[in-house]
Amino acid sequence: MAQKRAERLATRPFPKGSPPPAGLGRAIATLGPKGTDAENEARRWSEDVVLKDSFPEAIEHALKHSSYALVAAGYLDIVDGAVVDNWADVHFRYHGRLNLACVWESPTKPMCLAVNPAKAQVRDHIGSAALHPATLAFAKRLLPPTARLTFVTAKPLGAYKASSGEVDACIGSVDVVEELGNLTVLETMHPSMVWCLYGPDPRNRTEIARSVTP
Repeated sequence: MAQKRAERLATRPFPKGSPPPAGLGRAIATLGPKGTDAENEARRWSEDVVLKDSFPEAIEHALKHSSYALVAAGYLDIVDGAVVDNWADVHFRYHGRLNLACVWESPTKPMCLAVNPAKAQVRDHIGSAALHPATLAFAKRLLPPTARLTFVTAKPLGAYKASSGEVDACIGSVDVVEELGNLTVLETMHPSMVWCLYGPDPRNRTEIARSVTP
């Protein structure tokens, strides 16, 4: 019975405007490290969460293990000032290999602009900041226009850079910032994100059947 239920959950299309049902029966791979919004969201729907260094790596893991991959619609990767990947490219790149099983909107963890007080104590004194490219809109609103931006692949990595003094400030999750202990929160935000859950392509029945066979 459990095997058949797992197969049904893996192959049926969930309602696109609502989150998945509880107890997916398979692991969810998503963006790490520990403390990302992606991890937080994935753990709402599965006890088995695999953290990878990027969303594409999470998708590759899902393909290899016939599991799920949770990807933020806001996924954006910027290297040396140029956009090198984004959700739309990922979505089309894996067309026919994974099924977009479910799409929904959910609040992120509270975010914040935080500073390392050893580097800057007020917003006008921020000369550099680390952030995920998806939060660039907040940076444009909150940071001085002269601030040098360093893009990271996950918000916790930006908080680590600010904590170590590599940059003056970061846009990060409040819980991660507070856990580091040496950063000061200047402003908090409460945004939401659209999440895309990808699963085994229902047309690939052989692979799905193999994955649920003991």
